[in-house]
Amino acid sequence: MSLFGAIPISGSGINAMQTWIDTLAGNLANVNDAVPANKIPYREQTPVVMPESTALGNQGRGVAVVGIALGNTTGRIAYQPGNPLADAQGYVRYPDISMSQQLVDLVQAQASYQANVSALQKAQSAYQSALTLGS
Repeated sequence: MSLFGAIPISGSGINAMQTWIDTLAGNLANVNDAVPANKIPYREQTPVVMPESTALGNQGRGVAVVGIALGNTTGRIAYQPGNPLADAQGYVRYPDISMSQQLVDLVQAQASYQANVSALQKAQSAYQSALTLGS
């Protein structure tokens, strides 16, 4: 891989991590959204990230988000007879999302985002230095 390849690779990592951060924010925003027990709750979203490759030699070109995987439709049932969405038996359904796992993933996504930004900045700096060598 040449120096020039580092910039788009880091950029693709930044884009992928931004998508992950966005989906995590949506998951956290909807973790406590109740629905009637007979409805499907909000489903956890997770980006599906795959490596990009060239046709020749499978050299890395970064990563791409190829889709968003949705979590299960079951959710978790809670007995809340005072909830206006409760059924006749007093049950509502919540998304089956672990807030603590989402926060751990958020820390990991943020660290990966920052690592990609740092790599991009270093590649840009090296590229700028290479341009000044000839002058």
